[in-house]
Amino acid sequence: MAQVPSARAAELPVGPSLQKAVLFGQSVSMVAFRPPYCQLRAILLVMAAKDRDSWAYRNDSIPLSRAVCGIIFSPNLPEKEFPTWQYQRGGFPIRNNELPAASLIKPMEQWAWQETGLPQLPIILIGHSAGAQFLDRVAAYAPADEAEVIIMNPATYVEPETDSPVPYGFNGWPETIQQTSLKHYLSEHLTILLGSDDVETTLGAGRIAQAMGQGRNRLERGQWAFAQAREQAYRLNVPFNWNIDIVPNTGHDGQKMLASPELREAVERAISRVSSQ
Repeated sequence: MAQVPSARAAELPVGPSLQKAVLFGQSVSMVAFRPPYCQLRAILLVMAAKDRDSWAYRNDSIPLSRAVCGIIFSPNLPEKEFPTWQYQRGGFPIRNNELPAASLIKPMEQWAWQETGLPQLPIILIGHSAGAQFLDRVAAYAPADEAEVIIMNPATYVEPETDSPVPYGFNGWPETIQQTSLKHYLSEHLTILLGSDDVETTLGAGRIAQAMGQGRNRLERGQWAFAQAREQAYRLNVPFNWNIDIVPNTGHDGQKMLASPELREAVERAISRVSSQ
């Protein structure tokens, strides 16, 4: 049966646009793109790297949007309002009772469904570099209603154990929900995409010792994090829904990662899984 667009969806212009979302009373600019001539199959929330250039990330995601017929929303979260601890670390541990930025994802998803008028569409979160670090904290500490989280070339990970402190593990997470959160993190549909050439030694031990314990570079850390999570899921006897893939001949390059067949395959896999449920 053909999908009949709602009146609200019809108001969203085809092509690039700029929308506004109000999340917990805070206005957030959403750089958008709606592909033409196709029936929408997914909502892609794309998180930019540390430069927070949501316009560039929206533009670089347009070929993916056209290929899978997914509408893009890329939130503009400027560094002045969302410094490193709020963006890369998701706002954890909480400081001065400030709302963690990761908590914005759930109302953002609700806004996206309302804005499109298509609440049946799967939401897929996609982030590169700093945006990927942010989404890993979302998956661990503030999961919402997304169908899939795809993190590309993050510099650090949340380890699924209770020895490492938040935001690198679950030590310090409220004891009443610690094990539940850890198990949910392992069972989240999460895909790690790594550039085969993303092997520069980063994050000197003097700056983030915890990250250096995860590996010498982003490629090593991603492979290590996946192996650790798989082992922990087996140990705790919980479903393990993570995937990992390597993008060949690619370094720490958001544009190439967004254009990769591996990303498209991950998105298509998520859409197919949801449609078959």
